[in-house]
Amino acid sequence: MKGEIVKALVKAGCIKFGKFKLSSGRESHVYVDLRTLYSRPEELRVVIGELARLVENLGAEYVCGVETSGIPLASIIAYELGKPMIYVRKRPKEHGTSRLIEGAPESGHTAVVVDDVSTTGSSLARAVVALRSAGMVVEDAVVVVDRQENCLKRLSELGVRLHSLVTLKELLGSLRSSKVGDRG
Repeated sequence: MKGEIVKALVKAGCIKFGKFKLSSGRESHVYVDLRTLYSRPEELRVVIGELARLVENLGAEYVCGVETSGIPLASIIAYELGKPMIYVRKRPKEHGTSRLIEGAPESGHTAVVVDDVSTTGSSLARAVVALRSAGMVVEDAVVVVDRQENCLKRLSELGVRLHSLVTLKELLGSLRSSKVGDRG
């Protein structure tokens, strides 16, 4: 199924090459922009289908999105699975309820944290800490693409397992092999 995920991401224009600054502050020649996926319903269905299967198998009661890129993914997954959805803001809202966690989290319930791409894991870790501070149980985080830049280590230190549909290495390897195959 990884091949189908790669095809969907490429077809949706999610893989970009050039010089980019990542949210971690690091520079990269490859940028994975899942925001373009929402304009491509057919490719979105492929990715969401796999994410929903993965989240369902983890058995969490809540699906939690990480602001901002994890929110649409978590929303669609929660809808597909009939589970409550919550999300964690980057910082508490400065007006109204001043919440860090939006939705109706319930202490003692389990949540899986969802984001688009993992790099260092700081956004995922921040969400895990916030949810645990609210009394929720978090043992798993799910991303579409893991860039394999310390996120696994950071989450392991929190006792959280990282699950990805594809790694950046697998994605780039698949692109290279398909280009080699196209020449023959």
